[in-house]
Amino acid sequence: MKKTLLSLFTGSILFAACKKTDYMLNIPVAKQECELQTANPSGKSYASDSVVTYNCTSNHCGIMPLGSKNYWIYQDSIFTDGVFLKTQMDTLRFTFQKQSLTDGLVWWQSNIEVGLPQWLYASDSSFFGLADRMFTTGIKDVKKEFGLFAGDSIRYQTSFEDAAAIGKSLKLKSPVSTAAGTFNDCLYFEKNARNYRKDQVFVKSGIGVIRYVQEVVPPGTRYLALQKISTLVSYHFE
Repeated sequence: MKKTLLSLFTGSILFAACKKTDYMLNIPVAKQECELQTANPSGKSYASDSVVTYNCTSNHCGIMPLGSKNYWIYQDSIFTDGVFLKTQMDTLRFTFQKQSLTDGLVWWQSNIEVGLPQWLYASDSSFFGLADRMFTTGIKDVKKEFGLFAGDSIRYQTSFEDAAAIGKSLKLKSPVSTAAGTFNDCLYFEKNARNYRKDQVFVKSGIGVIRYVQEVVPPGTRYLALQKISTLVSYHFE
């Protein structure tokens, strides 16, 4: 009888362990060699028909490792104009790619918003976004969003899709802790369009975005209100 109870108890523990959510598991996988990205396409423009659908089977390493099987899991706190609404889990993936034929660069499309361009190229030091030129058809422009920098901090002109903004970059001296771990030597990027919107992006080079905070000014008001806080829970690179 004791042996039977012990077997049942052990089996229940094993079953419970198997019920853990995927994002809490760290299953070793064979790492595929990645291709270091070093291009600087800032300021380039492409004809829209020269940016074509592309199936990238290789992994790209840089300030953020990109591959079709890589993913980042975030815990999102969702607000409505500063009022907390709910918490949810979201998974960032880059499963669609395009290639600019004139230079052979691969552009990765993100499926959720964590402060990165929707179409992204990540070099060893910077993030670049690819988007249609405003008020023009048939042309796509490249803009450097943010990246590594010399010195202690910098300020620069930047923009959201429909508003001019001021950018700020800092090297953080204190570690940033999330459920995914404690990260040192992180970068902080801020994009602030007064009376409109403010984004804050915390980046660990070689990992990617570890925290993202989005605020907007609700219609009819003058003050920023929280909309979303995304914090890295886990990540998986192949």
